[in-house]
Amino acid sequence: MSKPLEPKDEPTGINFLVQGIVAQRNQQPYVQFFRNEGMIAQVTVKEARNIAFDILRSASYAEADAMIVRFFGRLDLSPAALGALMIEFRDFRHELDMEKIETSTVDPDTGEEV
Repeated sequence: MSKPLEPKDEPTGINFLVQGIVAQRNQQPYVQFFRNEGMIAQVTVKEARNIAFDILRSASYAEADAMIVRFFGRLDLSPAALGALMIEFRDFRHELDMEKIETSTVDPDTGEEV
């Protein structure tokens, strides 16, 4: 297994590609994920939608966290105070995420709640 990448401000040269397929063996749809070295995963459509939702949620969380840091950074808070604020904010966000209204999703293929 390769070691995790460190975040960089410039392009990494690593490509990440996604494609949908229909498997010949069972005529079912799947989604494949590729990096430079080849395919890294093949998942069901339901799993792919969950991954996509996780990516969108993580991107939104990163934006919200950055907004909090930048906003409260204007108040000249100490790094410890800013860290404590971020922990409180993330705990609050987690509480909201656990509410049924925030986590209710329906699989469009089956109509089942996931």
